[in-house]
Amino acid sequence: MNPIVQAGGAPVEQGRAQGAALADVIRGEVARLRASLPWLARRALARRVRATSARALETQLPWQRERIEGMAQTSRASESQLLFAEAQTRVAGAAFFDGARLSAVFDLPRELESLVALRRSAPDAGGFASAELTLAPLAGCLCGVNSEGIAVIAARDAARDELSLRFHAQELLFRARDLEAGIEHVRRRAAYAGGTGTLVAADARGRACVLELAAGTLAVGDARALPRAALAHRVALDPQPSRLTLFSADGAHESARLNARSD
Repeated sequence: MNPIVQAGGAPVEQGRAQGAALADVIRGEVARLRASLPWLARRALARRVRATSARALETQLPWQRERIEGMAQTSRASESQLLFAEAQTRVAGAAFFDGARLSAVFDLPRELESLVALRRSAPDAGGFASAELTLAPLAGCLCGVNSEGIAVIAARDAARDELSLRFHAQELLFRARDLEAGIEHVRRRAAYAGGTGTLVAADARGRACVLELAAGTLAVGDARALPRAALAHRVALDPQPSRLTLFSADGAHESARLNARSD
């Protein structure tokens, strides 16, 4: 497995850390995406990204846009290429809840398997530290847990013209001290930023919910309908303690753990 990316400081500094640690992988994925489309199609899609999801990111979640700026600086991939990768890369997963912790299995195409990375985000001000599962070129997360015991999974991420739900998952980890406040923050932010798909969130008290977004409109559902057990190869999110564990296909595992919850 790749080493855990330590991303601390201001958002642009967090991006620089990720870009420096994963530069070769990031540039390789950017090149793969560029080669996957004819020039005219790629140009048309890039214009659409700038007018839709990239614009929503810049106006509604500027700190995550700054993280992408930092990644571009140290990986030597352009910001436009990273924004294109954000829009084109959508990952589906299955979420599970056993009453104490969330776990997930993600349906990763073969070409994305080598991009998997664990990351510790440690903002210098204005938010909470978190441990996340992401892909090398991405600023948001597939799932994660923060230092307050809030866990989240981006289980379904649709509508490429809209902002990826990975950004809303990252926003919840960054902002939420408790589950109710986190849900309301996502509701307010998504109303302007957009996003379609499913998030699953839980806290250290064993509460969990399913957040269904449709073009930025949020509906909250009951997580008790989720299956209780995941497959052997998964990522597990333990709100208490704040720990993320990634299990590989060969049975190995790697954990990223945060400090105990603050009062």
